[in-house]
Amino acid sequence: MSNGGGEILKFDPKSLTFSITILMATQIFSQILNFIFRVALARLVGAEGMGLYQLIMPVYSVTMSITVFGLTVAVARMSASYSAKGNHIAVRQAVRLSIWSFLLLFGLMAAFIIPFSDWISVTLLSDARTRLGLLLLLPCIFFTGFENLYKNYFYGMREVRPPAVTEVCEQLLRTGCVLLLLIALRPAYLEWTVGVIVIGMVLCEVVSSAMLCGFYLRHSRRLPARGERLSDKTLFTEMFRIAVPVSGATLAGNLLSSINTIIIPGRLIVSGMGQSEALSAYGVAFGMTLPLTMLPSVFVIPLSLTMMPRAAQSAALNDRAALQKQIKKTLWLTALLVIPACLLLIPFGKPILALLFKGQSAGRFVEILAVTEIFACFQYITNSLLNGAGKQKQAAVNVLVSDAIQLALTWYLVAIPDLRLWGFAASYLVTTALCATLNCLEALKDLSPESKHRRLPA
Repeated sequence: MSNGGGEILKFDPKSLTFSITILMATQIFSQILNFIFRVALARLVGAEGMGLYQLIMPVYSVTMSITVFGLTVAVARMSASYSAKGNHIAVRQAVRLSIWSFLLLFGLMAAFIIPFSDWISVTLLSDARTRLGLLLLLPCIFFTGFENLYKNYFYGMREVRPPAVTEVCEQLLRTGCVLLLLIALRPAYLEWTVGVIVIGMVLCEVVSSAMLCGFYLRHSRRLPARGERLSDKTLFTEMFRIAVPVSGATLAGNLLSSINTIIIPGRLIVSGMGQSEALSAYGVAFGMTLPLTMLPSVFVIPLSLTMMPRAAQSAALNDRAALQKQIKKTLWLTALLVIPACLLLIPFGKPILALLFKGQSAGRFVEILAVTEIFACFQYITNSLLNGAGKQKQAAVNVLVSDAIQLALTWYLVAIPDLRLWGFAASYLVTTALCATLNCLEALKDLSPESKHRRLPA
């Protein structure tokens, strides 16, 4: 493309503007499709079916936090820092090490979940009908792990096109596979219904992980053979240093969040609800209302995926000026995009939910959850910035403190007959705001005049 003066303007697919634009378009499409999927799913399986499906999600989150989440942050950071230093050989080594580490962790988790699946479903989840879905989650987690490791390699290398293409295909496949299987098989029992949903998820994860594996092999072979091979001990030490705090914090946070989620139906029963009524109310809140109020996250996920590797590169090169610029830009963009989007949900969320789900109950909590989403988006984006800048321990402490407080508040407030799920909504708002505030204060330390004399963590 010519600028009129004879100079050719070069298209840069790794530029910040291009990356955010592509990822934001992908997220908007994915979130809209995911919301449509949720609406169709709720109509097919009902509120109780949604509640049963949501019950197995904490196990998914906990297993993913142990096996994958810390490694994905490590892959993204190590790919970003080594590529910034021109060491492409070490980048390939880091990806291989992350895959072997994931396989080891997944094997250990599968060896626990399979023989104890009955105990987990009956004792921990308090519903034996979750056992089939629980077992089928394992192949889903297996393929999702590969998908996320390859995705974060590309994010670390500032290549957003392969993950974006895969994300769109995955959302289309998941929506089509799950809904078509439910319509074609028409499972007679809710246990089978949850199993069919997870089978559809597995099928789309197989395709998306295979696509990303192919993209990775093609991309890595084209990298110049620059840099030096590092010892396995050096790489493992660095990966361990990054992944363990993130995995530990994510695991503890997911455990607290999962306990928080699992106890809600039981605490509703304590408040005077019947079991079926409690599970239906739980399904309405988590399966219908939350997906709508989480739509503004389409803005922060692209920011997170693009700014975290850039923060890691700035830390690797000890470039504090670049880090300060990235923090300021990210926080301003988050406020500019998220706050208006969340506030729009307050007048329009309830009628939209009533129309889509053919009833008023789905919109009961939309106002308070919309406000909560503002803080949730700031918590998410600042957590990514802190992880990129090497402050994963501080981010971990903030998450753990807020989740522990939320668990205590949920346990007490949901059992009060006059509050019930309003008690959960209130505890969610208070603790999310607390964590977002603590994260922002930690991130803003790098903007103080005194910070220029401190070396960034590598």
